[in-house]
Amino acid sequence: MVSAILVTIIATMSTWWVSHAITRTWLYPLWSGFLVALAMGEPIVGMKAAAYIQLTYLGWITAGGTMPGNLMVAGVFGTALTILSGADPILAPTFAVPFSLLGILTWQAYMTLNSLWVHKADKYVEAGDLTGVRMMNWIPSGILSFILNGIPAFILVRFGGDYATQALAAIPQYFISAFSTVGALMPALGIAMLLTYIGKKKIIAFFFAGYFMTVYLHLDTMAITVFAAIAGVLVYFFTVDNKKEEA
Repeated sequence: MVSAILVTIIATMSTWWVSHAITRTWLYPLWSGFLVALAMGEPIVGMKAAAYIQLTYLGWITAGGTMPGNLMVAGVFGTALTILSGADPILAPTFAVPFSLLGILTWQAYMTLNSLWVHKADKYVEAGDLTGVRMMNWIPSGILSFILNGIPAFILVRFGGDYATQALAAIPQYFISAFSTVGALMPALGIAMLLTYIGKKKIIAFFFAGYFMTVYLHLDTMAITVFAAIAGVLVYFFTVDNKKEEA
């Protein structure tokens, strides 16, 4: 019950705008999934599942208001279902993607219904009632996020564990193998999507430098991050100096 309540809060906060005003890391499965894993007492398995889900959506972007997938829902529900079912974390993307697609519908409903409170807030503005404006910004959107995201998360964690385990046990082995293959391919798809954005002549060399440092020099992520930060600082100062000379 405690885990279900905590996951409900995480699911609600991940979509509610208040959390994004504090930090936008709530958007990403790596963070929301990690919190779910802590709440469910499986931090290691949950972190692995969240990492696989994050790789799937590595190139995720909402251009022009379109949403190819709901990351918040994918991270919370995908991680929770992976832990509940006892599945291999590599299967997490196959659990997360259907929830992500369903999350597009809940997101559209969330944004559409929230427009009602905006019109109500406009009336409070005309009346000079700032308290009413604040109430419209905070309360209805929070309740709506709880209904659309929190309650389904509670039902999944509180009552869905046995059903998820039984459903997984009923799946034939060849389907499990297929899901494992798809789960392994999805991170590659996410990386490919990312390359479409960073595959520019001026910066693509840095991508390959990081790749070869990982594969051939066996450096960990922190070491590569330090080198990347140093390279970024050098590029910035050289660019500034060149601009000063041209001026």
